[in-house]
Amino acid sequence: MIKNQTSVAEAVGKGHPDKQADAMSDAVLDAKMDRAVAAGHPPSSVRVACEVMINGADIIVGGEISAPEGVYDAEAVEAAVREVYFAYGNDLRDDLRVTNLIRPQAGEIAALTVDGAGDQGIMEGYATTRTRSMLPPETEKAWALITRAYDLATDGTLPWLRLDTKSQVALDPSGEVISVIMSVQHRASVDLEELRREVLDRVVHPCLGDVAPGLVKINHKGSFIEGGADADCGLTGRKIVVDAYGPSVAVGGGAFSGKDATKVDRSAAYMARFIARQVLASHPGGGTDCTVKLAYGIGQLQPEAVSAIIDGKHDVSDWVRARFSDLSPRAIQDRLGLWRREGWRYRDTASFGHYGRDLFPWEHAE
Repeated sequence: MIKNQTSVAEAVGKGHPDKQADAMSDAVLDAKMDRAVAAGHPPSSVRVACEVMINGADIIVGGEISAPEGVYDAEAVEAAVREVYFAYGNDLRDDLRVTNLIRPQAGEIAALTVDGAGDQGIMEGYATTRTRSMLPPETEKAWALITRAYDLATDGTLPWLRLDTKSQVALDPSGEVISVIMSVQHRASVDLEELRREVLDRVVHPCLGDVAPGLVKINHKGSFIEGGADADCGLTGRKIVVDAYGPSVAVGGGAFSGKDATKVDRSAAYMARFIARQVLASHPGGGTDCTVKLAYGIGQLQPEAVSAIIDGKHDVSDWVRARFSDLSPRAIQDRLGLWRREGWRYRDTASFGHYGRDLFPWEHAE
């Protein structure tokens, strides 16, 4: 965690094209797991690495899926991505085209992921006691703006507000807000000055307090009517820093969405967050910030490296290794319930960040 300097973070709404692509990838994962259960197979019998590109009326689905006989269904893949498209703020249209390039998982990789890591990788975890969400303050604030805007758009309070939204918050070293930028997609029916007043009064001030108007820029370059996939191409995994902790905290090497729990890019990253929270909750030395690093080689049962640092200087790696003696992919999957998904779905992670929400099991101390 970088301290004693200006800290900045951004967040994006679920109508952003990259977030739509993430949600489509995760919707495919959820659909395959649900279909396996319906067919009498465990959800862990599927392997999914699903990538999506969305551009206007075209959706391209690629990657690798392996599943028991009768579980994979190309029509279910198309149905999953179409449902997300129309649920995430895009206008109804008859010309939506889905191209499915899914292929089976490579046999050599499949043999390694029975118990071991699905690939090599480095996963970063972080937690802080300085915020309720245990996210960096600037990241928590950026997400608060996006979440508030989404609520007002979907509950009818601001019917002209659409779902492709962006926020950026900068804090000085004391934690005071020194800059806020919001770009919100809107319908043509709203006057731009009215939009700015409403977003300032109903979004910015409730989330950040009485920030001086001179520090806030809302659609400062003009209108933002054309958004989502009609305005920009979306790709799975392109918002990896937004998905995690923001730019003041290191990120690992891989994105999350569209990957089943054998992929340590995802499962071990969630575990690193879980460990960081446990350190701050249980380590006798206490502390304010904790960073955790896990590193795996492909097929390995246990990580190649484990480190945990409190407040940038206190090494508690030995304590973590003793408390979490089994960090194999299967142990992580079982401990966090990554195949059970009780009360949540992978698609839920694709919007509003993968951390800081009580919905997910990696956000709870034991």
